[in-house]
Amino acid sequence: MKNNKVNNSIIAFIKGKNESIHTTETIYISSILTIVGGFVDAYTYITRGGIFAYAQTGNIIFLSIGLAKKQFKDTWHYLISVIIFVIGIFFALYVKKIFNKRKIIEFEYVIILIHSVVLFIVGLLPETFSDTVIIGCISFMSAIFMITFNKVEGLSYVTNMCTGNLRSASENLFKFLFENDKTGLKKGLIYIIILASFALGAFLGTLFTNIIGVRAVWISAALLLIVESLMFFDR
Repeated sequence: MKNNKVNNSIIAFIKGKNESIHTTETIYISSILTIVGGFVDAYTYITRGGIFAYAQTGNIIFLSIGLAKKQFKDTWHYLISVIIFVIGIFFALYVKKIFNKRKIIEFEYVIILIHSVVLFIVGLLPETFSDTVIIGCISFMSAIFMITFNKVEGLSYVTNMCTGNLRSASENLFKFLFENDKTGLKKGLIYIIILASFALGAFLGTLFTNIIGVRAVWISAALLLIVESLMFFDR
């Protein structure tokens, strides 16, 4: 019996997955989702008038700067993105409230598929197409993503921004270094991987958008389909 427990632990370690958590909470899935977050933000900033579809902090800052400069005409699209993001949060929370755990898992499959389709359609549209419509659609989906995919290896995280993840990484590393918390190192490294994934996504988003143009967002759509496949086969 004891040997079986040891063997199971070794197998779990080799697989790199905690069997008590859902596939979407594993570090490899969370990293891919975070890469998509960084990629899409860089993409929309370059192709859609300097607007972030995922990270609303930047939009609020640009909105406030525009209002201070009385550039009302050039700032309203930032406000639209923020409002639609809030609506997306409300929608996701409502769905989680009425669905049971099994249906929530099914909801995750649907959300990833819909988001990949939305990004594919965005890549088909020319740069002359309405920025407000495109940013609105992506912001709505990103809000749902934030609520639906918010755990990595049992820890809370955010796929579409860095500040909270950076704070958590620093806090856990501090606990490891100065409070002798042995779990702090592992947790801190998990957050560092997430931060590096977002930075990598932003780098790739900038690189490929400058090379390919509006169709670069198809790379993000492909990454989401990879996640969908990994979830399917794991199941």
